[in-house]
Amino acid sequence: MADRFERRVPSPHRGPLRAALLLAIAGAACASRALAPPSPTPVAADPPAPAAPPTSVDLRPRLLAWNLGPRAQGPRGTCSVFTTCESIEVACALHDGSPRRLSVEFLNWAGGQAAGAPSDGNFFHNAIAGFERFGLCSEDAMPYRAAFDPNVMPSPEALAEAAAARDSSRESMVVHWIVPWQAARFGVSNSQLAEIRETIARGYPVAAGSGHSRLLVGYRDDASREGGGVFVTEDSALARFDEVTYDFVRKQVADVFWIEARDVQLSSR
Repeated sequence: MADRFERRVPSPHRGPLRAALLLAIAGAACASRALAPPSPTPVAADPPAPAAPPTSVDLRPRLLAWNLGPRAQGPRGTCSVFTTCESIEVACALHDGSPRRLSVEFLNWAGGQAAGAPSDGNFFHNAIAGFERFGLCSEDAMPYRAAFDPNVMPSPEALAEAAAARDSSRESMVVHWIVPWQAARFGVSNSQLAEIRETIARGYPVAAGSGHSRLLVGYRDDASREGGGVFVTEDSALARFDEVTYDFVRKQVADVFWIEARDVQLSSR
C-alpha cells in the first residue's frame, strides 16, 4: 500500500528533472537543425542571349526570282512612291506567295489624294495613307507614265481592284516605323541602324527616305567602308541595285519604315 502511495506522490526532483530533460531534447533538435545543410534554392537560368544578326544579308536573289527588281522612275520625282510600292510588293509576295507588279502611278495618285492635292511624288507617310485609303491596283491596270499629268484618274476597274486589295490586306500587312518622319531631322541612332539590319536579316526590305529615297535590300559589314559597312539598295533613280554606307544612313536618312506580312488566319485569332 505504501509502495502504491509513494508512486502516486511526485518526487520533489521529478518536475525539474523532467523539464531539464525536455529542454535537453529540444536543444538537441535545434542543434541538429542548425547543423543540417540548408535545402538548395533553385537558381533561375539566365535567358539565352539574342542571336546576333549575320554580318551580311542579300535579298536580291529572291527579288529577282520574283521579278521584283529595280524599275526606272525616269525624270519624275517619284522615288519615295517607287520605294513604298516596292515595299508593298514584297509584303504581298511574302504573304500569299504570288509576287506581282503593282501600280506606282496609282499609288502616286492616292498619295496626292491623301495629302490634299495632286503631286508628282510624295512623302512616305502620304503614300502609305493613300494605300490605306484607296488600296493599290496592278501595274497593268494603271501603267506608269513617262510624264506626270495631274488630271489623270484611275479607271473604275483600277479603283475596284485597288479597293479589293485594300480590304484583303487589312489583316495581313502592318507598317512599322523605325524612324517616323519629322521636318528638318536627319540621321538615325545606332539602335535604329541595328533594327534596320535585323529587319533585313528577317527577310524584309526597309524603305529609307532622304533627299532621295531608296529600298534597302541587303547589307554587308565591312570595316574598310565608312561607318563599318554598306547597305545594298534598290534605286529607282538609277534603275539598278546600288550601295550606300552605314555612315550615310546614320547621317542622311530622314524616315524609315518596313511592311510586315502576316497570315490572315493567325492575325484574326
